[in-house]
Amino acid sequence: MIRVKGGLGLKLIARFKEYIKEYDLLKNGDSLIIGVSGGPDSLTLFHLLNSLKKEYNLYLVVFHLNHMFRKEASAEAEYVRGIAKRYEIKAIIEEYDVPAYIQKEGLSPEEAARKVRFNLLKKWAGKLDIKKVALAHNKDDLVETVFLNITRGSGLQGLTGINPLTEIDGINFIHPLLDIYREEIENYCQENNLKPVYDQTNNEVIYTRNKLRHKVIPYLEKEINPRLKGAVSRMAAHLRSVENFLSRITQEKLAEILLENNKHRIVLSLSAIQKEEQLIRRRLVKGVIGLLRGDVIDLYTVHYKAIDKLICAGETGKKIPIKEELQIRISYDKLIFEIKNRGKKVSSYNKRLTVPGETLLSNKVVIKTWIIPFYNDWQQDAFSQDICFCDYNKIDLPLFVRNRRNGDRFKPLGMKGEKKIKDFYIDEKVPLNKRDKTPIIVDNKDRVLWIVGMRMDDRFKVSPDTANILKIGIKYPGGD
Repeated sequence: MIRVKGGLGLKLIARFKEYIKEYDLLKNGDSLIIGVSGGPDSLTLFHLLNSLKKEYNLYLVVFHLNHMFRKEASAEAEYVRGIAKRYEIKAIIEEYDVPAYIQKEGLSPEEAARKVRFNLLKKWAGKLDIKKVALAHNKDDLVETVFLNITRGSGLQGLTGINPLTEIDGINFIHPLLDIYREEIENYCQENNLKPVYDQTNNEVIYTRNKLRHKVIPYLEKEINPRLKGAVSRMAAHLRSVENFLSRITQEKLAEILLENNKHRIVLSLSAIQKEEQLIRRRLVKGVIGLLRGDVIDLYTVHYKAIDKLICAGETGKKIPIKEELQIRISYDKLIFEIKNRGKKVSSYNKRLTVPGETLLSNKVVIKTWIIPFYNDWQQDAFSQDICFCDYNKIDLPLFVRNRRNGDRFKPLGMKGEKKIKDFYIDEKVPLNKRDKTPIIVDNKDRVLWIVGMRMDDRFKVSPDTANILKIGIKYPGGD
């Protein structure tokens, strides 16, 4: 067992234990996988959890992922292995070529690393029959996440930042360091003679989070509120309790008003949902759609207003189509959510795009294009799946938008060879009912530029030699 040294360490472990008790993160006899990169945060988490090993009768396993991003990565993996061995803790050291995965899937480094890490943690949790994973996000990380979500126009849930405990696929991910600042962690490492490794990319301001960390938040602390992080953390905790309360109320209400629930259809009592507050009605609608589809879709305000109008009017026979095959309709005292027209063949279409300008599709979707001179920070604006940046001079105009055709091929961003779009859809697990409905942008030579919302073609990517950029965006009904 590790013994914590110094006055700071003793105070910090007291807060650590208090936070664990407050959110019920540990129970006696728990088995945990600890994500350990070797950096200050994860090393401190490892050290603190080891100090509680006897008190909580814990079984600990160290997990480290070598992302193969940097030349130092292999040495860091061995460093973590050595630490685990020193304390007689089982270590799992995984190596995964994340840069190659990024090239193959066209993901950002952060998203690719997150996906790989989650999948491997899930694999090992299953193998070892461990239901709890401890991750080392700290209070600064929580604040940065809140700001990041604000810039994306987040709702209430995003403003809670990082939850102390989140269950995903039967695994409880806990974050015991969320009440401890990064500076305190650094001091703890020094006082307890911990020797973490440092990832220098954390200091590079080419990533949005690092810009918030090194520029935006320090500026706000200096000019607006020197205790900004504490204020944001308290706000997030308050909103988390509100979110949890609303979620619990929504689940209870759903159980009360649910009349029917099967694979393609969920029915609620219309008169019962009409009695609820608008906020609860909206959350019920969102929850039911998630249950029916098996995932959560982001509806715009106009959708929720239209659905609420339908509910309040309560006219039998009235209906609203929502997101492709999903329909909501009224039948006497029933509010019916249903998936319809599964497998129905979609008519082929091929429409010329206005470049630059806007093109309205028959389903009220708008494709908008811009021609702009190359600029160095263009990648910072390519943040959405609904936006694509291409090298304008590599394209043969005019452009067209159409759905897929037999034999369609393209070269997915980051890949060397071509791939059938059919195979791409299969690999991406795109549902059959969506494949013919997904718009595809092609040029005059019928070369695929972009499978809208999914992947662009590598042949048209922007490079340092690009003179002009073609920006393509898709706007759904009711979008900003």
